[in-house]
Amino acid sequence: MKKFKPILHLLLILLFFGGVVWTLRFAHRQHSERISDQVRVFVDTQNGATFITEEEIIKKLSEAKLHPEGQIASLNTHAIESFLLQNSAIQNVNVFTQISGEVDIRVLQRQPIVRVENAQRQHFFIGSDGGLMATTPNHSARVIVANGNISESFYPNKNVVESALDVPPGRVTLHKIYQLATYIRNDEFLNALISQIYVNSRNEIELVSNVRNQIILLGRAENFEDQFRRLHHFYHHAIRKVDINQYRIINLKFDNQLIGTRI
Repeated sequence: MKKFKPILHLLLILLFFGGVVWTLRFAHRQHSERISDQVRVFVDTQNGATFITEEEIIKKLSEAKLHPEGQIASLNTHAIESFLLQNSAIQNVNVFTQISGEVDIRVLQRQPIVRVENAQRQHFFIGSDGGLMATTPNHSARVIVANGNISESFYPNKNVVESALDVPPGRVTLHKIYQLATYIRNDEFLNALISQIYVNSRNEIELVSNVRNQIILLGRAENFEDQFRRLHHFYHHAIRKVDINQYRIINLKFDNQLIGTRI
């Protein structure tokens, strides 16, 4: 009898794993045949302004005949994701089905950090990821403005970080504007101080201050981190000795210098 025990144990193990495999295959078949009876859309705005809503996403999917409701749960999630990513307000999308039949659509909205008006009078945003984002009459964001002699055109979802080398030499790039806007946005003092990035006819960058519209001249801003450090020092230390309101232009173009031009 003892010699049959190993065989019996082996048979029990095989039966157990066979049952597991059958259960998984049955669950998979049930899942693949289940009809989607609920679609849930979640939009993460990254705690910023809302540029696309759950209702708008459902409407767009319905118009494109990609709405998951009523389809089998093993639908083409890639097609839905690719379609939604064509919208420049959307940075990322994940679509997946639950075993119970629900379809979850999780959307990460692109977060605008600067509004641009280029030389062709096109208006658009640059997102925190570097992606270009169309403006919309239904939604707005309170962000810094960039305008002036900006030659690059708007293309939805174009990433200014990846395309930084596509601009002729000597021009201020959208990538440079993105870098400046990101730095300013992440600095509490500068974010309160600066309201506008302007590119003048000499392709130099001027910042417009909230202090009596003072002009802060950066030039090509090739070393803007150091320029901003000098600006910090000026506003926090010179204010004890001089009346900052007397200055119309603060010139930071030259290394290790800050030149103030009085009104």
